[in-house]
Amino acid sequence: MRKVLVLAAALLLPALNGHAAERLATFDLGGDRYMAGRDVVSAEPVAGDLFAAGEKVSVDGPVAGDSMLLGRMVSIDGVVSGSVLAAGYSVDLGSEVMGSASLTGAEVSITAPVGGNLRAAGSDLTLSSTVGGAAILGGSDVLLDGRVAGDLVMAAESVTFGKDAVVGGHLTLYVPHDETITVPDRVAPADRVTIRPIEEADYHRRDGFRGAEEIGRRGIGAALGGILVGVVVVALTAAAAVAIAPQTVGHIRARALAMPGTSILAGFVAMSALVGAVLVLAMTFVGLLLVPVAVLLAVLMIFAGYVAGSYILGAWVWTAAGKPIPDHVPQKAALAVLGAAIAGVAVLIPLIGWIAWFALVFLGLGAIAAPALAWFTGLASRG
Repeated sequence: MRKVLVLAAALLLPALNGHAAERLATFDLGGDRYMAGRDVVSAEPVAGDLFAAGEKVSVDGPVAGDSMLLGRMVSIDGVVSGSVLAAGYSVDLGSEVMGSASLTGAEVSITAPVGGNLRAAGSDLTLSSTVGGAAILGGSDVLLDGRVAGDLVMAAESVTFGKDAVVGGHLTLYVPHDETITVPDRVAPADRVTIRPIEEADYHRRDGFRGAEEIGRRGIGAALGGILVGVVVVALTAAAAVAIAPQTVGHIRARALAMPGTSILAGFVAMSALVGAVLVLAMTFVGLLLVPVAVLLAVLMIFAGYVAGSYILGAWVWTAAGKPIPDHVPQKAALAVLGAAIAGVAVLIPLIGWIAWFALVFLGLGAIAAPALAWFTGLASRG
């Protein structure tokens, strides 16, 4: 598992970050802060929520709201008053989170208190602090050397209990069938411990995991068939866009290739604004009627971002190989096919795949929405 994650990171991160802007792009709106770049450092206090994406993401200053972080190396060394959602190859929680925390990565280390519930998954997972609520832990090698006040559900190939490990609630432990695990009484008494073979874990039967279960049952052939269908749809859509508005598509491509970090940030802001609009509309009776329209618009935005992102990725790979951008519609559609094929295969890589997919969607969506966001920002500054 660890080798797969290392290989995935080595293959994908150069594609995502190799042409990223060196400078840091920061955007403040309504107390929230949006940051993107190669090395992202949030050192100043954030009054609202923090959204950050980059190769290296560091939160050094306090955050009054929630933090949503995405990067190859993510470290949290500033107090977060809300909750934390973080994903990357390496995720290090070194400062207090007063709310809940959801962390995923190849190497996950939690050395600071979590006030609420904890959800963490990683190849190498270490918990050496306190958790005020319940916890769900999953990994290949898990070290528990902290106190969990509530229930703990843990699935691991190997588990080590440190001298400070304590579970206040019920401990449910899933381990391989041939693994012998003994839980010390100081961690939890026998009447509060349930140990089961990991094959009996029933989480995959829940509705939220049926899609993954179906993919596993159908096999890699069906997955590749789905990728092929997606590639065809992307190619047709891209060809139509190039034929109808060649100059607009050219501007979108040039904008994204020139400032990929800024484009990803713009896409993140655009999607966040739409999701926020859905929540605001849902608070009023009249606006509630418009929620289905907003949801449909969000789906269309995601699709448009994926098509544009695939075309941009294909163009980047093509130009990186020293080839000029072609002039004819079929050849330009072929660039979208190339990008969609790369993205489709990347999605199959565990853990890293969905991060790459979101980055691709935000890249394309940001390149499309950047002019509108710039106009809105300029209008707000003049007002």
